[in-house]
Amino acid sequence: MIETAADFVRLVESEDPVERRRSTCEDAPLSVWKALVASHPDMRFWVANNRTVPDGILRILARDNDWRVRHRVASKMSCPIDILELLSADEHDSVASLIAGHPKTPTTALRRLLKYPWDQVVEKATRQLMVRGEELKG
Repeated sequence: MIETAADFVRLVESEDPVERRRSTCEDAPLSVWKALVASHPDMRFWVANNRTVPDGILRILARDNDWRVRHRVASKMSCPIDILELLSADEHDSVASLIAGHPKTPTTALRRLLKYPWDQVVEKATRQLMVRGEELKG
């Protein structure tokens, strides 16, 4: 278990691949995740990369200013529906594209993405709706 924010930072910055891998899969107390998000903005991507990070922390990270952090949150197969819904309104093409192709994205969000300005996002949302047997009206 990761015991402190400093432990997590050390794991992420380690030259040892085994140590770096621990940063992606070991759990930490909620207080550690909160400390990392609040005091280590450069670690937010890596927090989002961890497989055990709680949904409450993901909800915070889904509003991060850095599109890469939001993208990492959106890429989680276990991403909660409300976060997918929130990120479906993201203005960054990469995040919107990921949400349009995510199998758990709610139908309401996919319909919103049918109006996105980038064709790739619209195509992905259309495919998702077709697979679900949904009508393709926006």
